Amino acid sequence: MIVYNANDTCPYKPIHTEEWLESFFAKNYFKKPYDRFMWWRSYVSKNKILPNKATLLERIKNGDFDPAPYKFEAEIVEHRLRKKYVEFEGDYKKFLEVCAVDLARRKRLLEDQEKEENKRLAELYKGLSRRFDLTREELDEEMFNFNGETVLEFYNYILKKSEDKPY
Repeated sequence: MIVYNANDTCPYKPIHTEEWLESFFAKNYFKKPYDRFMWWRSYVSKNKILPNKATLLERIKNGDFDPAPYKFEAEIVEHRLRKKYVEFEGDYKKFLEVCAVDLARRKRLLEDQEKEENKRLAELYKGLSRRFDLTREELDEEMFNFNGETVLEFYNYILKKSEDKPY
């Protein structure tokens, strides 16, 4: 986690260090070759997303509901933008001219993050409600009361609670 000076005027403040981001992507993702239709994305997951025919538990173990990596890719871009911001200190017109592609890349990555997170969360709600016969409100309440960190831990928590229910 990076701590910034209160007087830092740069608008791009990534949370993670470049080294952490590089190790995260090296461990979980392949470098993606250039794709003219998705040029802003740089990485592709090592695990393919399982089809909907797979069980919910298999999909959770595969990482289909883990956080999408686009926010982390955007942080890599923010590190580049920070370096250029310092380089062109005060000359904002030149900064915007040089960084136009990186700014567009960051914007699209953050949009993809929002879409993908919403899609994954909706699929998780749908799968959990089918598997455990719970409403969305009940799932929200369980998520609020849950103290773990991973989706698999939450699944096991709900599984244990459903087994303890009287018939």
